[in-house]
Amino acid sequence: MKSLDAPRIEPVLIDARAAAAACGVSRSTWLGWDAAGINPQPVRINGRVLWSVDSLRRWASMGCPGREQFQAGKAVAP
Repeated sequence: MKSLDAPRIEPVLIDARAAAAACGVSRSTWLGWDAAGINPQPVRINGRVLWSVDSLRRWASMGCPGREQFQAGKAVAP
């Protein structure tokens, strides 16, 4: 019998646990970076704090600059 698996949908927003894992650090380190303004600005939706996967990819490709530098660079990036 053929399996009817639904197509996998990649997330566009992820929580701190997933963002930390994607960047190879612990959740506590990730949250510390957030408090210090190191990682990209999260979005808040109904009390949930989430990060854009696209922003995380751009942030990493830019060498993981601080939040202010990332935001400034993001404005001029294609």
